[in-house]
Order: sequence, then C-alpha cells, then structure tokens
Amino acid sequence: MCNDLLTGTVASPASGTFVCAETDWEKPDDHFNKYIEVYCYAGTGIGTSGNPTDWSNTDHTLTFKPAATLTAGDSVEMHLRFTVNEYNDMINMVIEMVAKEALINKVDTSVTLASDTYSYDLPTSFLYVDSVMMESGTSDVYNKELPIDRRYWRVIRASTQKLEFVKELWSPTADRSLRIIGLASPAVLSSDSTECPINPTFIAYQAAALLHQSRIRSDDLDSEWHRMQMQLCQAVADKERPGIRTSIGGAVAVVEA
Repeated sequence: MCNDLLTGTVASPASGTFVCAETDWEKPDDHFNKYIEVYCYAGTGIGTSGNPTDWSNTDHTLTFKPAATLTAGDSVEMHLRFTVNEYNDMINMVIEMVAKEALINKVDTSVTLASDTYSYDLPTSFLYVDSVMMESGTSDVYNKELPIDRRYWRVIRASTQKLEFVKELWSPTADRSLRIIGLASPAVLSSDSTECPINPTFIAYQAAALLHQSRIRSDDLDSEWHRMQMQLCQAVADKERPGIRTSIGGAVAVVEA
C-alpha cells in the first residue's frame, strides 16, 4: 500500500556491506542510494538498521551506514519512503485510536480475599467489569459458585480503581481468589512476535493513510501522490472501522468515558 518494500537475503556480509544477488535487486549502480533505510527483520542481526550509501550492481554489493556486520542468511528489507520506526509508530497510533472500541475479553484471578476487607485494588487493565466470582473451596475452581450478585459490588473510580463490596450484603471468605471478568483495551505492539486482536485490514489501511498524510508538504507532484494514496487508504479504513466495535452489554465502566 505504500509501494515501499523490497526484501532480500544477506550473503557475504562484512562491516557495513553485504551482497544480495536476487532478481528484484537487479538495479543500476547507485539505485539504492536514494533509499532511506535497509533493515534486518529476521535472523541473527534482527533489528539492525542502516542508511544505504552505495550500490554496485556489478558485484551486487550494498554499502550502508552506520556500519554493522550482518550474518549470511539474515532477511532484510529496503524502504524508499518510510522507516521501520515510522511504520511501528503509526501502527501503534492506530491501535490507540480504536482502543476503546476494539475491546477484548479479560479474565483476572490475581485478587485474593481477606477477612473483613471489602475494598480491593482493581487490576488496571480493565475498562469494564461484567461479573465477579469467588473461588470455591477447591483451588482454581469457580464453577461451583454463582457469580456474586451485581447489587453486592461496585467499581469505585479514583486515582486507584477499586472493587468494593457492600458490607451489609456480602462477606468475603479469606484466602479465596476472585475471578473478575470484563473487557480491556488491546495493548500496543512491542515486538514482531506481539499479537494484535484488531482487524488487520483496518490497522494496515489506517496506518498507511497516516503515513501518506505525514508526507504531504505542499502542492508538488510527490505530495499530490501521497494525498491520493492517503484518500484511497482512508476510504478502506473507514469502511472497516464500524466492524471492530465491541458491545459492552451491561458491563460496569471502570473509567468514565
């Protein structure tokens, strides 16, 4: 969608250089000098980034700075318009844009009850709480107990969110855990192995729209191309967005909207 990706496999690596003789890399001398990044996305050198400074098609050697030594077999990608950091930042920005719409199911059993204690810190990941159950007399077994009546507990919204029980209506059993069920917002991504539950079509097209928008500077031809691409990508993202909204049902809000 960004017309900005060329991949290859490292051969004959040295400090600040490597060979890549793949078909897509058959380009004239200095062709890749205008690219802004070569990035290793898999292999021993994963995460290594550099700026291409020279390309010799005769021996298929790419030179880049700052100099680093990759490993034969590493997978690399070349970018002409956007850096990997820009891609990552925009993807996470999109996740944050819809974090309160694309809610995910959350179950937490970290709260342990104590005698005569009716207020407990609520795990910070919850945006909504749907039900609360107390552990049965058997450790990690909850299906022998009915959910605690909604009238017996409430969420206290403060600097530290609390789950509070009504003392006159319900008493905790010491050393039993609570099973809190609700909804949480999806986390931003921190590595290539982190999974995202949000519709990937929406994420990709919305991120592409933001990336193209970031390159609109004036009325020149390059800016006009980015403007057209932004509009096309935004149209697809807008079509996909309504489908990611999650129903909260009768869940209790933890944080005021």
